[in-house]
Amino acid sequence: MYDFQYRNGFVFDSRTGRFSKRDLFVKAGVIAEPAEDRPEAKTVIEAEGKYVVPGLIDEHLHLDLNGSMIGANGDTVCIPNGVTTACDGGTCGASGFTQFYNSNLVRYEAHAYSYMNVSTFGNKSLCIHEEDHDPEDFREDLIEQKFRKYPDVLRGLKVRMCRGTLGDYGMAPMHRALEISGMLQEKGFHCPLVVHYDNLPSNVSVEELFDALRPGDIVAHIYQTKEETIFLPDGTVHPAVRRARERGVLMDDCHGRVHWSIRNLKTALKEDFLPDIVSSDCVRISEYVRPGFSLLYALCMLSAVGMPTERILQCVTANPAKALGIGDRAGDLKPGMPADITVLDIRDTDMEFADFWGDHIPGRKLFVPLLTMVDGRVAYRQIFF
Repeated sequence: MYDFQYRNGFVFDSRTGRFSKRDLFVKAGVIAEPAEDRPEAKTVIEAEGKYVVPGLIDEHLHLDLNGSMIGANGDTVCIPNGVTTACDGGTCGASGFTQFYNSNLVRYEAHAYSYMNVSTFGNKSLCIHEEDHDPEDFREDLIEQKFRKYPDVLRGLKVRMCRGTLGDYGMAPMHRALEISGMLQEKGFHCPLVVHYDNLPSNVSVEELFDALRPGDIVAHIYQTKEETIFLPDGTVHPAVRRARERGVLMDDCHGRVHWSIRNLKTALKEDFLPDIVSSDCVRISEYVRPGFSLLYALCMLSAVGMPTERILQCVTANPAKALGIGDRAGDLKPGMPADITVLDIRDTDMEFADFWGDHIPGRKLFVPLLTMVDGRVAYRQIFF
């Protein structure tokens, strides 16, 4: 006998990007093979007309609750929004990571991972001076020590390429971060470089930044609006950015509040330069405050500019699972996978959405979470579902 049966739902195959109407079964915390005849389950969840998808993955948000000025509460921004796996976007450096791990990552209901900030003291944020990005201060020895202690949790190295961190260092911090990331990869650790791209100083160009990246590296905030963007004056995508994608560099929408605009999203759609990953970049002050809100706002906004629903869902399931190196445990509903499941009502809507800059657009789809299951346990459910 099964523990759960999701009956008559539209089940999403994140590998092919297709829905099929069928039943889904859970036993002992994992997705089970369907029985041939008259399956029985202790609990039947009637999903007629609803969408049964792998538990959503929020690949980049900030989860250091009470440990920094920006940490969101992973319990309130993940499970109620259908998110069963989350990755901190590099809030902490080596000096504070153990405290962050003990105080936050291990206690959250969602499966929690993290990038490590290349700066020893991590992201102070909301300060005049942000991370120390003097490459002489990057402690390779301490970073490796943490990767050895937490190899399953740490999923990459984070560097912030923006005016607030770089000063006169130019590309030197990124080159040093690439060296450390490469060293860790050679030693068998999963360690892409995750680049916060925003408001570049005059001594760093988009071409330099994107040409330096390797397959599997991730650029966060690709639709940011400040200084040199990924778009040329004529609206086309910078050739260096396209070259990077062709090499296998991953493009993360990494929504947040100020790192995108409706105009840039529309331009990306026109140029067929949609993201590989969609994440919320949720921080403490943007929890449930528009236009940051949650991962769901990002999904609705991308739908509003015309991104297909199936492609949006791949960007929060299979794609980030692969990027994080956790495709064997997240982002898929094939038999044998952990039963991390989200049931969505994907509704037509004319609700208006806005960006930080005052532009508005009518919505197309609302992604409404009805149920969230983590490891075969119902962790959240709407009263009317």
